[in-house]
Amino acid sequence: MAEETPPPRVAPTVKSAPRIRQVYWCKLPDDAQLPEFWKTRPVLIMSLKTTLHGKVTVLPFSTKSQPDNPHAYPMQSPLQAKQAWVICDHLMTVAVSRLSPPGRVIPRISEADFEHIKERALKNLPY
Repeated sequence: MAEETPPPRVAPTVKSAPRIRQVYWCKLPDDAQLPEFWKTRPVLIMSLKTTLHGKVTVLPFSTKSQPDNPHAYPMQSPLQAKQAWVICDHLMTVAVSRLSPPGRVIPRISEADFEHIKERALKNLPY
């Protein structure tokens, strides 16, 4: 097999390390394959400890209705004035450089919402 070229290291556009419960825009890979997520979409930061030039674990938001998805948590999108769902069975680790700030203030979801989301996410992990 031929030696592959590693992907580039890209400088982050955010000014500080993301914090747990914050919501950012995330440019997901264009070469995704269904059922993977793609395009730029809101994501919820799940990582407890992050660095500005490292990686972060996130859950994606979707505005597509998810009434029959037990892994989707419904809530008002912190970045868009519409109903959204956090897709709790799609934990992803991405480079912080994929994140974009939604504005001057980075929104954070409530601790109560985060606890519900965390419960749904943990149901998909073997512990």
